Amino acid sequence: MENITFQLSDVPGNFTLCLNADCPLAERCLHQMVRRMIPTDELVLHVYNPEAVKGGENCKFFRALKLDRYAKGFSRFQEEMVPRQYAVFSRSLMHYFGRNPYYERRRGERSLSPAEQEVVLQALRKAGIEEDLEFDGYEYRINWID
Repeated sequence: MENITFQLSDVPGNFTLCLNADCPLAERCLHQMVRRMIPTDELVLHVYNPEAVKGGENCKFFRALKLDRYAKGFSRFQEEMVPRQYAVFSRSLMHYFGRNPYYERRRGERSLSPAEQEVVLQALRKAGIEEDLEFDGYEYRINWID
């Protein structure tokens, strides 16, 4: 595994922690790694219910420390479509993301997570585009949420 590091300031404020330190996956789970970084004087924490987290190989909350490929923009997609296709494509994504967030993602101001990239590719299919188009750019980073 590559050496991936992060600081507490990189962690989103809504990231949930896990208190199950006995879990066999604890050393590799982001929820545990972040929990161990929290200062002892922190009074309020966002945690999973310890009764609901059983841990182990089938833990539904496990999140590995790995880098995912995020896409940066899809402004060139319009060049590959006729106006009618682009109308279907953009309307579908505006309905999903909202108007302003759609344009932020289109311009690359807001990165697209792997799950959001799949939403964009599904909108292409809905518009009648069968081939996978390349996004404007890519970056690799920790996927905290999806």
